[in-house]
Amino acid sequence: MLRNTIYRVLALHRNVNSTYGLAKYCTAGRDIVSSDPASSHFGLLKSATDAKEVLDLLPAISRTKEDRHVYTLPALKTLFELHKNGKSTLRSDQIVRHPQFAELCQHVRHESRTFQMNDITECLKILTFFGVHTNSEIITVLLQLIRHQINDVTLDHIVFLSFILKKLDRTPLVEALQIALPMLLQVQIGYKLDHENVQQLVDLLEFVSLHRVNDRTAMNIVSSLTLHGTNLSPEQAINALKALASFRTFQPQYSKLLQNVFEVLEHQIDQLPFKMLDYVLKKVLDKNLEHFPMFYHEPFLKRCAQYVIDKDIGLLNALYVLKKLNKISFLYIPLLDYIAAHANNISLVPTSGIITIVAGFSNANYKPTNWEMVKQEIARNTTITHPAIPWIRYNLELLSLDIFNEQLITHWLDPKSLELSMARNVLVDYLQLSELGQTLKLLYADKYNGPYPAKHFVDKSVTLTLQNNENPLLKPLEFAFGGEEYISTKVVSDHGHVIDHIIAFDSTGTPVAKPTAPAEGPVLLESLRRPGHVLIAIIYLPRSCYAINVNRLRGRFNLYLKTIEAMDVRTVSVSPYVWTNLPEAERIPFLQREVQQRAHQNP
Repeated sequence: MLRNTIYRVLALHRNVNSTYGLAKYCTAGRDIVSSDPASSHFGLLKSATDAKEVLDLLPAISRTKEDRHVYTLPALKTLFELHKNGKSTLRSDQIVRHPQFAELCQHVRHESRTFQMNDITECLKILTFFGVHTNSEIITVLLQLIRHQINDVTLDHIVFLSFILKKLDRTPLVEALQIALPMLLQVQIGYKLDHENVQQLVDLLEFVSLHRVNDRTAMNIVSSLTLHGTNLSPEQAINALKALASFRTFQPQYSKLLQNVFEVLEHQIDQLPFKMLDYVLKKVLDKNLEHFPMFYHEPFLKRCAQYVIDKDIGLLNALYVLKKLNKISFLYIPLLDYIAAHANNISLVPTSGIITIVAGFSNANYKPTNWEMVKQEIARNTTITHPAIPWIRYNLELLSLDIFNEQLITHWLDPKSLELSMARNVLVDYLQLSELGQTLKLLYADKYNGPYPAKHFVDKSVTLTLQNNENPLLKPLEFAFGGEEYISTKVVSDHGHVIDHIIAFDSTGTPVAKPTAPAEGPVLLESLRRPGHVLIAIIYLPRSCYAINVNRLRGRFNLYLKTIEAMDVRTVSVSPYVWTNLPEAERIPFLQREVQQRAHQNP
């Protein structure tokens, strides 16, 4: 059946000539007949210390069929091992073009009819390693042998061949084999799977996570691996995690295996090389955690961050980890302290590293003990004008750290540059641009002399924000402070703020009824001001405004509250973490206490 499948795929490409000779890379070998005994040549082959020695030795070896059978595979494997281990004065491309390599490939082709599947896959691996072209005669012959012997391919071969085929150019034969391998796996999985072989199970899990197989096949592998509990090596655990993160859909039955993997890594992550850890951390955090919340595992993320410190892997590698944690606003203060300890090297990091450092400290709203030194080093390297950076957020994060770079802001807010940048018409850009304008006008008016965002950008931000009809605090506030006549909702400031709710209090701390709302348009902040009255803004900031692992407001959104305070409006920010975890009976008293406390505080 599988052979027929391959034939059908190949039939679609009948007009494609996929075979080229090695002559396009190599010249013909010289005919030199050895006068030495064959055994001495075998000894020389085994004692070779340079790949070039192997090639130089080949002409001296007799070309009788018997000798070819003895020397062909050992010579190819020796050449591979020496080159892989750095024992070669020739580059890969020089080896491929060497006349004796061409002759060796001819010997492989002649002997290939007697090869077992292990020999075929080994030869394919070595030739691919050296960069022999997919359309060369020798590669084509080996792929044809696999096609004819497809039913001899084992589960281990399937995994290995999948890896090799990805490295080859796309040809009809390669594509046909790629289609056949998952089908072959589904056929064999029920009777060839070794349930006790953890390494095979992990390898197969990686394979099925990247290929279309039926649910039964994937579940068979996942169930078998789950039964091994936490008896996985760190390498097996990290590869299993990579595989689980690669599934397009995550079945509930996979959850226990994911927990086991995280538990292994939590205790043994220090045994892994950094590159492997960094790659899998990216795979995990590239998942949309709203859709795949099971991949958020706080102890694992903390161990990844602590790995940086324990292994002392240096500033650049630390920033690779911080960048990934910034993506989900995960805070780990010891990691920031580690980066701060390398303040002297901040000037050496690339611009992307500066953006990462700024985002990390801003997200944490944190200043280490040597902050003045860190701030100074950041400030020296903040002028980044590459058009691809998220410049509005970057400038807001700088300002949240009280790092003011007028030259940088003026560059980005230049009217022509701004119109060009905003042409992509992304909602979040309008909201952030409005915040940037508010910050400059209300907190840096005495320092900033450059252009501000045009009014039409601010108006669009207001319009977009007013469209949000979610007001989870409205009814509780009405109940807590005497009714709807005391609560002004969606209040717009002259600077483009859209404030969730405002309550006015008189000098005795008593709520004051709001003025009559306008017939059209939003409620304006200035219309609520009265002499002797205190205005309290109650703001329900979404979860994204806070760190994911601690109830700490990120620096950029703390800056937003400061701009409201600068308009002589006191703020009460309500965290979703706190609100949703409060028992129903405690919510009204909580709001009353928080708001009244701000109303009675000295300005």
